[in-house]
Amino acid sequence: MKKSALLICAALGALAFLTTKSRADWTRSNGPWSSTVMDILANGPDLFAATRGGGVFLSTDNGSSWIPLDNGFTNPYVNSLGVSDTSLFAGTTTVYGGIGGGIFRSTDNGATWTLASSGLTNSSVNSIAVSGSNLFAGTDTLNGNGGVFLSTNNGDNWTRVSDGLPLDHVLALVINGTSIFAGTSSSGVYLSTDNGGSWNAVNNGLTNLTIAALAASGNDVFAGTNSGVFLSTDNGSTWTQGDSGLTSPFIHSLGASGTNLFAGTEDGVFLTTDNGTSWEHVSSGLTNKYIFSLEASGSDLFAGTWGSGVFRTSDSGENWTLASTGMTGGDIRSFAIDDEHFFVGTGGGGVFLSTDSGANWDNVGLINEFVYSMAARPDGKGGVSFFAGTMGDGVFRSTDNGATWVSATAGITVPLIWSMAVIPNGKQMDIFAGSWGGGVFFSTDDGNSWTAGGIIQGAPLIASFAYNDNYIFAASWSSGVFRSSDRGLSWNPVNAGITNTFVNALWINGNDLFAGTLGGVFRSTDDGNTWVPASGGLTSSSIYAFIDSDTNLFAGAGSSNVEPGGVYLSTDLASNWNSVSPGLTNTNIRCFAINNADLFTGTYGGGLWQRPLSEMIGGPSPTPTPTATSTPSATPTTTPTVTPSATPTATPTPSVTPSPTPTPTFTPTPTPTATPTSTPRPIPTPRHRPAPRPRPTPPH
Repeated sequence: MKKSALLICAALGALAFLTTKSRADWTRSNGPWSSTVMDILANGPDLFAATRGGGVFLSTDNGSSWIPLDNGFTNPYVNSLGVSDTSLFAGTTTVYGGIGGGIFRSTDNGATWTLASSGLTNSSVNSIAVSGSNLFAGTDTLNGNGGVFLSTNNGDNWTRVSDGLPLDHVLALVINGTSIFAGTSSSGVYLSTDNGGSWNAVNNGLTNLTIAALAASGNDVFAGTNSGVFLSTDNGSTWTQGDSGLTSPFIHSLGASGTNLFAGTEDGVFLTTDNGTSWEHVSSGLTNKYIFSLEASGSDLFAGTWGSGVFRTSDSGENWTLASTGMTGGDIRSFAIDDEHFFVGTGGGGVFLSTDSGANWDNVGLINEFVYSMAARPDGKGGVSFFAGTMGDGVFRSTDNGATWVSATAGITVPLIWSMAVIPNGKQMDIFAGSWGGGVFFSTDDGNSWTAGGIIQGAPLIASFAYNDNYIFAASWSSGVFRSSDRGLSWNPVNAGITNTFVNALWINGNDLFAGTLGGVFRSTDDGNTWVPASGGLTSSSIYAFIDSDTNLFAGAGSSNVEPGGVYLSTDLASNWNSVSPGLTNTNIRCFAINNADLFTGTYGGGLWQRPLSEMIGGPSPTPTPTATSTPSATPTTTPTVTPSATPTATPTPSVTPSPTPTPTFTPTPTPTATPTSTPRPIPTPRHRPAPRPRPTPPH
């Protein structure tokens, strides 16, 4: 008898498969979720937004609506924007799995883009600055090949101009007259007065050397750090700190508008009118306070958030309104479904609910917007408890279909919840939660209390669960698959034949157990005792999600500059795979769900997509065994770093800074390499900057 298996970001509801309406390929399911906006650029009447996973968006009506500008982009993870004369430039970030690209250029206002990276030896571009005909790019540094690059021919060629710079990431650039300032991730501020020919440290008075933002206003230069804002009135020779009134020390962005200076933090926007001596909190109306970019345009100020798009104010921050219509490139991480309710958990936007099979969505809120796992537990009396696992605040439960959520974390000692599953135990349903850094927790009383499961040695992150009549299986990063015969009290590794032990997803179909790894798919027919490769036909090796419909098995893959990613289908239990991805503009797959005869897939930064099952497997599909639970995808989600202590950095106690390290800190995280030799960095980090709230840097 087949038992449903719960994996990374996958869920099945009680479904009835009927003949579906005709529709070609994949289409985007537009919801109210929105993109993570890393940079905003005003160019005359036009506004451009750089997003994490959704590419570049354009607004010609002051932010009221946005359209995607992705023609020519091979990397949708955009960190920075710049304009020089009639050319637009977009700097992309290198995702941990290999997505790279460097700088793209458009000469037709964003309608089309071409790669303009000749000479760039590091393709993760954090900042762009323009001075006359000189174009500067600040990049990551790896093996000494990054820093600052200069182009004097509109991006046709780039030359590294980093003499005097440390081997450190350049997160910010600002030009003030003939002075160029570079802000680094751990070495402070550097100054060049000869177009980058040489650089000197100018850190006198800086007590924090992580510089995530720079701004210039008149003769003044401001530096945003992990410890507030510093001001220099003498071209960087000395700095003084002014943080009176700042309630968040993590400064991700700075924006000047006339004599006003604004700071974007993990607690909203702050305003100073006295050069940083004192600050006023101006965040009324901001429903998401993780601010990563600021830009003034005329009398309006725009703020880009982590996971909720753009907000606009016309009164210097006194009141903000959402201005993100059309910006649908959200980070979709998890699902939970019952007969009438379809929940989506996002990386930065909270939880959304649809009661009409995904046609319309409502935000049903959570105090923590980073929801990497969800589950639905029937209570046996006709009701359902829905659970949301968050990065930093543990588990939340709703017993009224998402109208209200309460904390249900008693007994969970590490509140970084990456995966969840509801597993039958006789007549009752137990809940399992996989954490980042704390192993497995389980509850037998609807989440009122949790018990720590047996130690899973060497497993920093529990990515997925599956079960059958005899065992419960857990997927881990770096340590492979574990098996328990006593409902989680003890675990033993079962990895014979698995050649890549970074396991993101598990799935059971009949007597077959499947593992999705950073090295392809493996199959076991003996409860995990032995495994064999099952990747024939796969052109992508990083597998993050599974789901099935009868004997049809789907696998979701991550994309990189050498692998296409996307959705794959096998009709012969993984002996052969074929891509079924036409129409997907973002092929970095993180989770699956089946609802009303459609297959839904959540992407990393590219929103939610759907396609009729009948288009891929032909004809009406049998109803799968209902599963009211889901488990998010384990991807190592950018600087919201959920680093167990770093910046999306995961720290058992969330913090507002998205850097990797199992001491959670939150910073967007890169997707691990297909065959890592060391623990992968959590999720692509567009900008190695402090990350928002759960401080760990979740993996993508």
